Amino acid sequence: MDANENAAMLARSVVEETDTLVRLHKGQDYPGGILPRQGGEQERKVRIGASSAVHGSVVGGEVTIDDAENISLSSGIQAPGTEIQGSVNSIGNITIGRGIWIQGGVIAQGDVEISSEVIDGEEPGHVLIEGAVAGRNVTIGEGVVILGPVIATEKCTIGKNSTIRDIVDANKLTVEDGVLLGGLHVDGELTLGQFITIAASQIAIPVNSDLISASGPVRSPYPGCNNCQYQSYFEGDSSIPRKLACHFHAKRANGMVVAGQCDEWSPFPLTNPENHLIFENYNVVSNIPRDAVNLQMYADETTIWERGGE
Repeated sequence: MDANENAAMLARSVVEETDTLVRLHKGQDYPGGILPRQGGEQERKVRIGASSAVHGSVVGGEVTIDDAENISLSSGIQAPGTEIQGSVNSIGNITIGRGIWIQGGVIAQGDVEISSEVIDGEEPGHVLIEGAVAGRNVTIGEGVVILGPVIATEKCTIGKNSTIRDIVDANKLTVEDGVLLGGLHVDGELTLGQFITIAASQIAIPVNSDLISASGPVRSPYPGCNNCQYQSYFEGDSSIPRKLACHFHAKRANGMVVAGQCDEWSPFPLTNPENHLIFENYNVVSNIPRDAVNLQMYADETTIWERGGE
């Protein structure tokens, strides 16, 4: 047994637990959730080591999930990364590394910071969250996939090539290049990169246009993608999600997001007041005509993108 295997074996057998700290060392398989058993334990700091598995939810004062590493399990197979089979909850801050799969939401009273994925490394690099993410300031790294809404009571930043499959609701929002959002609801500063897609029939942006900065048009799947010129390429059961992540619209090249070959997609009319409806502090923007009467006529063609093919 070499030094790395010995260290991994020791790590699997060690759980540190005090009145102020719970720490799972790397390679740990924890049989339940990390939950408070009596008053005050919800304030303990929780740290989950690389490539561990927690069979339940996590609750703590400050929660840190370390980057995954290449670790051989007792069965001889390589650990696929860190797995949390539940939600992650904190009355403080939450920090999530790469190589992480969380099978629930992430909710913090403080800030949430999620690392970027690493797709060309030797260690697990994915970041997948199967639920909502909510906190005061929410920072989402590049290439992260979140299958629920993101809510930031103050500021949210989303790195390039990330996917948020539901609405993003924040006071201030910065979205980098090549991001897919399920919706948008922002009443403060809004900064948008290039080649962004929002899979919603309408979005809510600040009434004050001085608060909005966009590096390029924002793709609305409706109506352009309903009559896709590359329809034959997308035939099959997964047509809608594949179109939302369409490489004909934008693609990766040398670490950057660049234009694809399609030039017939529809932008949201961000600067066209004829398609804006002012509601309290928001401009509601849509490609559905503002004076439309028969909304059902548009519903079938717009909601397929919001449902994502479900």
